[in-house]
Amino acid sequence: MSSRKKTSVSAKKAAKKKYFTNTIELPENGVFVGSGVYPHKGGLYVGGRAFTYWTAPENPKFHEIVQLCLKENQGNLLQFWAKHEELLELMKEAKDAGLYSVAFYSDAEEKISKQFKKLGTSYLGYDFGERFSMGIFRGVDTLCDGTKMTKKKAQNMSLRDAADLFMGKVKAWVDDRHEKDWGLVMATSANFYIDYEVAAGVEVPCTEDFPFGNLTTASAMNRGLFRSYNLPIWGSHLAHEWYSYLPHKNPHKMESLKTAMFLKYMTGAKMIINESGNWGLQSSLCEDSPMHTMPRGGDRLSNPGTGRALSDEFKASLMPAAEKLFPNIGYRSPVATEYRQIISDFYNYTKENPAPAGQPEAVIGIAKGNLDLAGIGTAMNGAIAAAYDVAEYNPNWIPGAPEAGFQILENVLFPRPKTMFYPNKNLHFGATPYGQADIVSFANDNVTADFLINNYKVLIFSGWNTCSDKQYKVLCEYVQAGGKLCIGIPHLSKDMTRRHNTFKLEDLVNQGDFSELCGLKVTKQGRRFYWATGYTLDHKPNAMGMVLARRLGIIAAPLGELEFTNPPENYELLAVDDEDMLPVIVRCKSGKGEV
Repeated sequence: MSSRKKTSVSAKKAAKKKYFTNTIELPENGVFVGSGVYPHKGGLYVGGRAFTYWTAPENPKFHEIVQLCLKENQGNLLQFWAKHEELLELMKEAKDAGLYSVAFYSDAEEKISKQFKKLGTSYLGYDFGERFSMGIFRGVDTLCDGTKMTKKKAQNMSLRDAADLFMGKVKAWVDDRHEKDWGLVMATSANFYIDYEVAAGVEVPCTEDFPFGNLTTASAMNRGLFRSYNLPIWGSHLAHEWYSYLPHKNPHKMESLKTAMFLKYMTGAKMIINESGNWGLQSSLCEDSPMHTMPRGGDRLSNPGTGRALSDEFKASLMPAAEKLFPNIGYRSPVATEYRQIISDFYNYTKENPAPAGQPEAVIGIAKGNLDLAGIGTAMNGAIAAAYDVAEYNPNWIPGAPEAGFQILENVLFPRPKTMFYPNKNLHFGATPYGQADIVSFANDNVTADFLINNYKVLIFSGWNTCSDKQYKVLCEYVQAGGKLCIGIPHLSKDMTRRHNTFKLEDLVNQGDFSELCGLKVTKQGRRFYWATGYTLDHKPNAMGMVLARRLGIIAAPLGELEFTNPPENYELLAVDDEDMLPVIVRCKSGKGEV
């Protein structure tokens, strides 16, 4: 199994120190079902022409929600966005009511946090939310060695530097919460490098689903982390009201929340939390949101505030009109009432059909390579690790071929039916035509051969990977034992600077000698090719379904010049370039497996 990286002597000492770790015991229905509980008071919370956020005075307060959760059958868990003495009081009330609780974005003096252990199994832990998910490097121009970013340093920036900077921040926070007896530390974020939060010490990944994108991909990521790090559970934080995006006029708008809950239940989540909407509305991120009926902040010429920063006087001037419209967004509003009904129905289902204690089988492993710090998708104006100061001088840090490769694989294994919400796009619901697949994180080069052999029949690389001698031996052992590995030459590069399109032979592990892995040697980088075609002699589809006449491209990537070191019967050409029939995709038998 994977183990967390010990980064220093002080880290080793901290690991030996005793601190409170709460035990998670699954409830009778097999899954924690709940919702967020907010401290917002009535009035204009955020103002702006497009982004407006009011809270109705009728919305229930903290202490009322504990009893309303029972009355309205809103699950068995409450996620409190509270602080200090009030947080402890609320969690005690939840325990007395037979409910579980999570502290979210919370803070409290150590004399209070030290009392959480008295709550027993009703207390599930502390979730730091998106504290570290908005970018590893964003706003940071000082490097790990204390020096400032320069053009020269940016051009030679290491992914290892970025990972260490990020993990150092996360670990410091996790260690502080552990020392103050907050118990298990959770992370709720929509980033694709939540695996590095887990590698830094987070014990329960709870992806913010919907903004993450494909919910099935998020499940695959969390399930892989659960298995490789021996985590207690993994969860889903459903930000449906904010990021489902579907307009309410689409008949599937609210049905998509129900679908998301069942999808998470079926893919192994043991904590399913609805972020908002059931105790009152918050979001304005679809064109017919009820929030758009409320008065909005004006432009810079018509009121003393600018943008979202509105003056108290201007907010007060909007209240007479807002009071007439609060029924559209409050606790008793039609949309909030429907949210509560959906949660109640789902909770009843779990009571009648308790979730199994284990996880669904997944024999396909999707490798998330070592030092893959990309986000979901291929936003070409973005930057790897949100390192814009690096990308400004180093174009390799702009998302490119590795990220596009992962997106292609996602579309194959977790395709999103295009007409599911017609005429609106389906951004969130992925199917599993080949069965469940886990994303196996190679963060910090910690995956073992035994873990791969015992869990996955197939392992597929498609995004970024920084290889190492250790990782190469792991892959060789996996294949020799019978595993099937899909990998490209760039995945076997030891480069840490993202030179994914210009690496040299000396960058490759073993200097390009992959004889032990697959019976091939890369002797040098060859020419670029445009089109690939199926390699067949009889014009019938080959094992990939490709025929000689059909071309794929334009690819514009360099081929590796190859030397075959095993007998000819060990190889099968599946795709070649269309001019010289040079190998593009080769199936190689190796030991009991194949590459």
